[in-house]
Amino acid sequence: MREPLIRRGRAHVFGDAVSLDDGIIPARFAAQRVTDPALLLPHLFENVDAGFATRARPGDIVLAGRDFACGKPRVQGFLAMAAMELSVVCVSMPYRMLRRAVARAIPVVVGGPAPAALAASGDDIEVDFGAGVFRNLSRDTCASIPIIPDVLREIVSSGGAEAALRDWLERRPEQAIDPLERTQK
Repeated sequence: MREPLIRRGRAHVFGDAVSLDDGIIPARFAAQRVTDPALLLPHLFENVDAGFATRARPGDIVLAGRDFACGKPRVQGFLAMAAMELSVVCVSMPYRMLRRAVARAIPVVVGGPAPAALAASGDDIEVDFGAGVFRNLSRDTCASIPIIPDVLREIVSSGGAEAALRDWLERRPEQAIDPLERTQK
């Protein structure tokens, strides 16, 4: 199994204010309540980078400016990003969106430098989210970035919020609700 906090892939650089509800996935998919990643993937980032879906590969890394994933907190964009095993290094991101991304096991670092200072779209890069190390393999450069906080690291490494909760309950069976108790209430 691959280390969940070390990612290697191609950089996809975006600017500021890439909205979740139109920039990452067109809003019509949320209105139609589409949750199948196979239907969402061809439309990932289509409004900000028309060729993204054909160029992107699993494991690629999104570098973004301020206010990445702003807008309405819809899940479709993160479902598609998780299906592509994308990760994110951005300058800033609304906390609700950060929470949704981590819940889907998407490694995210907030507080990074401006994307252009790190890479250009298409550069081969490696990011160690746990150690805060950004390597641009195309340019042979290295930079420090913030580390993913411990509490978020644990959720991402577990495979997302649902998997983290399942792991937690397996280690603490006394916390689980007995199915018989639930039906008697």
